[in-house]
Amino acid sequence: MTLTENRVPVPEAAPGQDGEGKSTGERRKGLLTGLSVAVLVAVLAQVPLIRNRIFYYWDDSAAAFLPDWHYIGEQLRAGIWPVMSPEMWMGGNIAGESMMSLFNPVMLANYLAVSAIPSLALSATLVKTEFLVLLALGVYLLARDFGANRAAAAAVAVALPFSGYTLYFDASAWAGGLICFAWLPIVWWSLRRFARGQMNPIVPIVLGFLAMTVGNPYGALGVMVILAAVAVELALQKHWKRFGWLVVVGGIIGLSTLVVFLPLAGSSAVTWRTDQGVLNTGFLVPNLGDLFAMSAPTFQPQYRVFGSEILSFPMAYLAWFIVPLAPWLRWSALLERVRERSSLIVFAGVYLLFLFGPSTLWLFRWPARLTEYAYLPIAIAIAIVLTKGLNTSRAKAKAIASAIIVLVGAYLSWASTPQHVRWHALATVVVLLLVAAAVKYRERFFGTVLVLGTAVLLVLQTQLYTGNYNITPWRFPHDVTAMRDNFDDRYQGNTLQVVDLGELNQHAELVPDGVWRDVMLTNAIHTAGVDALNSYTGIGNVKFAAALCMNYYGATCPAAFDALWRPVDGERVLLADALRLRTVVVENGIIEDREAAVAQARAGGPKPNQAEVAPGWSVAERTKLVTVYKRDTPLPFGDGRLSFAGNGVRIKSDVKVGENGMDTRYEGNGGKLIFAALAWPGYSATVDGKEVEVKQGPAGLIELDVPAPASGGSTVELRFTPPGYGFGIPLMAGTLVLGVLFSIGWAVAGVRRRRREAAAPAE
Repeated sequence: MTLTENRVPVPEAAPGQDGEGKSTGERRKGLLTGLSVAVLVAVLAQVPLIRNRIFYYWDDSAAAFLPDWHYIGEQLRAGIWPVMSPEMWMGGNIAGESMMSLFNPVMLANYLAVSAIPSLALSATLVKTEFLVLLALGVYLLARDFGANRAAAAAVAVALPFSGYTLYFDASAWAGGLICFAWLPIVWWSLRRFARGQMNPIVPIVLGFLAMTVGNPYGALGVMVILAAVAVELALQKHWKRFGWLVVVGGIIGLSTLVVFLPLAGSSAVTWRTDQGVLNTGFLVPNLGDLFAMSAPTFQPQYRVFGSEILSFPMAYLAWFIVPLAPWLRWSALLERVRERSSLIVFAGVYLLFLFGPSTLWLFRWPARLTEYAYLPIAIAIAIVLTKGLNTSRAKAKAIASAIIVLVGAYLSWASTPQHVRWHALATVVVLLLVAAAVKYRERFFGTVLVLGTAVLLVLQTQLYTGNYNITPWRFPHDVTAMRDNFDDRYQGNTLQVVDLGELNQHAELVPDGVWRDVMLTNAIHTAGVDALNSYTGIGNVKFAAALCMNYYGATCPAAFDALWRPVDGERVLLADALRLRTVVVENGIIEDREAAVAQARAGGPKPNQAEVAPGWSVAERTKLVTVYKRDTPLPFGDGRLSFAGNGVRIKSDVKVGENGMDTRYEGNGGKLIFAALAWPGYSATVDGKEVEVKQGPAGLIELDVPAPASGGSTVELRFTPPGYGFGIPLMAGTLVLGVLFSIGWAVAGVRRRRREAAAPAE
């Protein structure tokens, strides 16, 4: 690996020059170092799997991302564009769940791959490794663009992907966060090069499009902050023409990706994702003092987090060498070329303010999510300083200062978790040895020591911190075929699971051979081939969730079972029928309580407060954990989604059209129709071509009031188009075409300019 260069082997790039140097040899070395970084990060990404084989199949990744990726991939392979899946209920508004990245070609390719891989855990590892590598390459290129040499750039590029927050939160669990963040450094790199006239605008347009179409609002905000920061660089240098071109590129990126967020905004009226204003509960709000521990490998910060007041891993950790080497660094390097590097200051300032801000700011919550955003400019700044080499004057005093810094970090780590005293001691010894090695080999092997130290400490950390236990491991099965074989023929048709995971976990573990043998929540149940009403959602549906007291990952309260057997909104249809349920899976504790109450009532005791199962249902299966009820009689209206027709409306046929459309033929009089599908904004209905209003009926279901039919009967056509697509897709196409034309014009102008320069007489 080419990381053994001297302190300053490559001159720093002057404004408007290529930081990689002009010689072919230098560029080759830079390429070789970048490839080495990519390979090393890909290898190191497998280290957490030594102690935890499902490290990347964790929390939201197991509950939502991997199941949804697999589903979308299967749909794409079948030639279907999956914007809405009614059978996934609250989790089925795929277009509205903007982080499903339906317009991102890189993610669509990943979905196809995931759908072809038999293990979701393996798929998670491969995709997460891909984006950890992308992040490292972006950091490397960005650091080089800011003037860092190869060794320093490689050191921070390897370190950032394995920093505490990025590895244990985003890479392990919150895949959308990792993916959007991974694009930002390379977007920043391309925009700076374009702003200096060294890159065709098509590159930042494509990269910006890929970053924005991930669909994560934090990534979209990151792109906007980068654009603003680079604009400040140009303004301070008074490059007003370039400033104007940057505005054009930013506008193309923004307008071409607006379609990604329009369905989310258009669905907000029926969801629980609304503007939450500004408030501070202290939840996931870091402490300013945590920055001092960014080089302490075993320090666990203490502030409010899920179910605890302490982080279960070293979330504040960035890189072992930053704080301990602080006394040796030539900090004056940061005062050089300040205007040309001002985007670094702007980006850092914005995200440090956000990081230590309120717990909720509009749609953005939990500031700890911004840890890696604040660490990105810090890493780049450190690379710039490391490029100047170490200042070894007054070496003894600096060695003492470094030792004190490391020991203070060790004390803070011990004070946070004294039970890990041996691990703290081991990490302290390792860091002290690494600091000594970095100083001793500063001339020849400096970069190698920095990178090797990151690798060694990653191995140490993942032995102690095997996962992020502040969030839910789930431990779902991940063999898709085995999952489907387990539930095949057991849970047929629309299925509702009425379970409390906390209660179930007292009787069996949340593992494939435990609870998940009979129950599976989140979107994993859909991967198992069950049309479950239970699902995971980031946006929710207020009326549906209220009717079944269902939370964001699909768990319900016992009252959901009673609600099934009551008429809805005064109509003569039970909720179970309105939902076209064929299977109901109920936790045994709830059933036993009800059966005891019913037996007591039959013996002359007080009447039970809870409803009994309606006629036409019977027990099909009883296990240690659950009782399974199945409908004994066929559902009305055939195999479509129609679940209720008012008096006088005679249904001739009801069929599904595509993945989310419905056609219903009726006679008789006009009246009310209810369909077993959620009335998401975007549904439209016509009767014989004339539009009728789509209402939110009971439990948020689609409800129509249809007029009296024509003499030979009338046809209701229900179709779904995501909100904003009619405007957003043409806008996307138009702006991307504009971007291509702009890039071609840019290239042609560049060729003409070079010809004029070549033809001009030499002075």
